[in-house]
Amino acid sequence: MTPKEKRKDIFENTPEIGDIIVYNPAKYKGLVFGKCVGFSKSSGLPLLEVDESFGYVGQKNTDGTHSPKTEFVIYKNK
Repeated sequence: MTPKEKRKDIFENTPEIGDIIVYNPAKYKGLVFGKCVGFSKSSGLPLLEVDESFGYVGQKNTDGTHSPKTEFVIYKNK
């Protein structure tokens, strides 16, 4: 399987490893942010480390990261 192109945010910016990404997960009221630590090979979505001490414990990937299934925005570049 060939890796997909990195998914862009709502402003057409391409995320990079180390960027802070903000999104609103499905079935969760509020925003979640996390640090980009990689990209999904199948979908090109960013893989995020999310600090769960803020209360969000949504669905994780097998490696323990989170992926925004909805639109996202890059809050802060590295």
